[in-house]
Amino acid sequence: MTLEILKAMIKEEWRLHTSLIGVRLFAFFPLLIFFICFIASFFLPYFRSIITTSQMFLYAHYLLILFGVRIGAFGLFGKEVMNRRFGQASLIAYSSRTFPLSERRLFLNFFVKDIIYYLFLWLIPIILGFLIATPFIGINTVSAFFACGTLFLSFLLGLSIVFFLSTLYAHSSKFLILLLVVIGITVLIFSKNLPFDIKTLVIPYSIFYQITFKKILLITLLIIVPAALSLFFIKVDYPERKKQYKNSLIDISNKIRFTVLAHYVAKDFLDLKRSEGGVGKIIFQFLFPVALTWMFLSIFSELIPSVKAIMIFSIFIGIVSSSIYNMLTAFDSFNSYMFLPVTVSTIIKSKLISFLIFNIISFVILIIASISMNQLFYFLPALFSFITISFYSLSMTVYFAGLHPSTFLYNLKIFSQYIVAVGPLLFIFTIASIINPFFMLISPVLILPSLYILKKSYKKWDNWQPLGF
Repeated sequence: MTLEILKAMIKEEWRLHTSLIGVRLFAFFPLLIFFICFIASFFLPYFRSIITTSQMFLYAHYLLILFGVRIGAFGLFGKEVMNRRFGQASLIAYSSRTFPLSERRLFLNFFVKDIIYYLFLWLIPIILGFLIATPFIGINTVSAFFACGTLFLSFLLGLSIVFFLSTLYAHSSKFLILLLVVIGITVLIFSKNLPFDIKTLVIPYSIFYQITFKKILLITLLIIVPAALSLFFIKVDYPERKKQYKNSLIDISNKIRFTVLAHYVAKDFLDLKRSEGGVGKIIFQFLFPVALTWMFLSIFSELIPSVKAIMIFSIFIGIVSSSIYNMLTAFDSFNSYMFLPVTVSTIIKSKLISFLIFNIISFVILIIASISMNQLFYFLPALFSFITISFYSLSMTVYFAGLHPSTFLYNLKIFSQYIVAVGPLLFIFTIASIINPFFMLISPVLILPSLYILKKSYKKWDNWQPLGF
């Protein structure tokens, strides 16, 4: 019966996405990822002149852990998934309300389905692209295959641990936040005096160089135990109670009078606060990946002192901050505004204002990172780089995906256009930051074309027909 449920959920996921963006555009998305990774693999030999193969491999492990962290916050979605994850669309996971199926059993299938979903959409195309390129770039295919296996373990490690932390957050957000703050402060204070190399914490990486039964057992436990505990204690069914909220819309609107769209922006804040795990999504899909990257770059700067880590960090946080826009649009649908005299561009503008307010968090993080990395001298070019990339990538996201970035970016055509528009800029910024960070002082000139792109976006999406389920 479990296999039947899993098959049904996979079909459901397929039909949901293909109904929105088309069968071919969704089905060929993995091929695009494969092609990008295949081409990118040919640049690996050139990076050996900058960093060693071992350092590149460690970097790849951190990226896979980061990928697992980004998608592993299933613990926040217990009630959301088991009810109506996509608003008007009831999912199979909701069938526990009407059929004799346990909620944990259904959520287990949902969990496995999402892992399979990301495997075939992202991980397998990435791995195949690299493996097929290995004969052409002088890398042993057998060793590369084993390396990809350890990278997959890193992905599962990041996913499992964050799944557990998000489940803990769903039960007691205050306890988890306090725990993470204590751990973070401890690491910052004692990071220079740790009795071991922090690279040994990435067990899959060390398995590649020295495989032992102890390491295999440890990584197995680190993946299975947190996931099993999360599935057992998943907060699916909440006590029946009437939720009451005081009218906060006017109060919040009064605090942000600087915009004529204050009421819409206030609604974004209320949606985020009252949605299932809204604030938690900011923590696990934005702050947590940023914190991991911060830790990695601190190590990376010691390996390669010539690379200014704060510059790389500013580029990364500029891209990741766009996920805040994704979260803001995930809680809303233009369908609910259709009976009002409101245009799509009005809602997009309100989301952009909300994005800018939330991005103050990124600004504060960048200041703290500059101080902790002892690179405050490069703060201004890092700030300019962050602002430019954040604003430019956001404008492209709005132009190509409108109010549905989480869905439309899986469209082969749209994702290709987005990569072509954003990818070269990231490459140029990265190289320029390595050569001379102060080159970034001229980067804000790109804000003008970004404003032009946003202006075109408003006209484009005002002529768009809203999606329905």
